[in-house]
Amino acid sequence: MIRHSLDLVVRLVDTTTGLVVEEGNVRFWKNAEAAQPIPRGNGNYVFLNRGREDCTLEIQVRGYERCRIDVRYEELDKLIPIQDAFLIPSEELSGGQPVLSLTGRLSGLKSIQAVYSGLPVCTASGFDERKRIMTLIQDFPPGAEGVPYGLIHSEGKSYEPFVVSERISRRTVRLAQTFAEPVTANSPISRIVFGQVDEEGNYCLRVRDDSDRLHYLIRYVTDGGIGFLEADFHDLTQVKLE
Repeated sequence: MIRHSLDLVVRLVDTTTGLVVEEGNVRFWKNAEAAQPIPRGNGNYVFLNRGREDCTLEIQVRGYERCRIDVRYEELDKLIPIQDAFLIPSEELSGGQPVLSLTGRLSGLKSIQAVYSGLPVCTASGFDERKRIMTLIQDFPPGAEGVPYGLIHSEGKSYEPFVVSERISRRTVRLAQTFAEPVTANSPISRIVFGQVDEEGNYCLRVRDDSDRLHYLIRYVTDGGIGFLEADFHDLTQVKLE
């Protein structure tokens, strides 16, 4: 009898669209050594019989920037540990939509991400903090479990990331965590677009140039805390992280 241990599933996701990446030209490195997970289709790659130890994965996919992720098993499901790798499309992506980039350098920068502040994917009507249950005005998007979203607060100047852990009904979901600020009725919800930051604080945040209105709310984390910026990706001349 041959037994296999499922150690990790890596799911490749285009962060600008939220769609899985099914490009066949993919390379992996685990702790700087070449690795060969098993492709399972629909953007999924499976690591078997390698052991469940925290590690660093680097992923190179044709048409996307090289991606580096830290795998922390305490943050993953114990039965089927799934790690999403959010890929940033390359500016030279052949045959794809044009992209717009916010790049620069900020000392002490830890992470950068954004949500589209135009049309939300849905709108919250209330939140039971004790039960972590959110009710919605519209149906929550299908397949939302585990997908990072941002709840935009009433003034429209900040948002809080969250993840759905369970869909109770079409307009009721349970979250993996609560919020630091109260959830008011009609709070917009948008999918998070992730950027990249290296050890020197160089950053890249990129979106698809697929609309006349590309207004985003940027969230960035530094040694000094969390900051927010409003940005029109068609005019980034005045956008600067500080």
